[in-house]
Amino acid sequence: MEQLSLSIDAYTQQGLRRSINQDCIGIGSWRGGAGGGTELSLNYLYEQKSQLFLLSDGIGGHDDGEIASRFAVDSIFELFQSQDNFDILSAISETHSKLAKIGFGSLRPLGATLVGLILTKNLVTIFSLGDSGCFHFNDNKLINMTDGKKSPKIRSNIIENCLGGGLTMPVASIIQRKFEVGDIFILTSDGVSDWLSKAAFKECAQIQQRNRSEALCVNAARAGSGDDLSAIFIEIKSDTALSDKTT
Repeated sequence: MEQLSLSIDAYTQQGLRRSINQDCIGIGSWRGGAGGGTELSLNYLYEQKSQLFLLSDGIGGHDDGEIASRFAVDSIFELFQSQDNFDILSAISETHSKLAKIGFGSLRPLGATLVGLILTKNLVTIFSLGDSGCFHFNDNKLINMTDGKKSPKIRSNIIENCLGGGLTMPVASIIQRKFEVGDIFILTSDGVSDWLSKAAFKECAQIQQRNRSEALCVNAARAGSGDDLSAIFIEIKSDTALSDKTT
């Protein structure tokens, strides 16, 4: 297998209709939103060790959405880093149970959506709960990997299938496939994906600068989204000329 590198670009900001950013991004030890930072840009060699990327959106119809999304990201990362044979379904089940217990008895329990991606050797595993999405771009083609797999909203801002939010165990959608050089995976909260066309996603995916995720979020805001805005771009490259920048 040829030497590969990863180009990572993440951005999150509070929505105009929100009093606090309820989204949370997790990349290694870095956290964006929900009390964390705003943007991250990384380039590094991919040594075929498992890599985890998470985006969680605290559900607006529930209390303390920013607490729920941060807890979800921290819990799954803790399990990922402590287990040799990490199983995402078990991690989701354990995280859901913990979050449900924390919010037990509340009229609007803690709840959060989840979309994530794991790179392992030459495989990518994409998983999702709720209305946060994952898109795949390569060869000028964009595919919504979670289209048709989103959980139905039982009211305008409440999602039935999520982490926490009640005692019912959520059902995660999981896709696994091989990845290749040139693949770009885009994780977004619904504040972004619900407001942009495929053409807008493709335009941002082809930007050469490191601020593709910020450009995507800004475009969603300009389109009228008042929700929290978050995105992660994960690009598979063969280039080994690397530099790191974190802000």
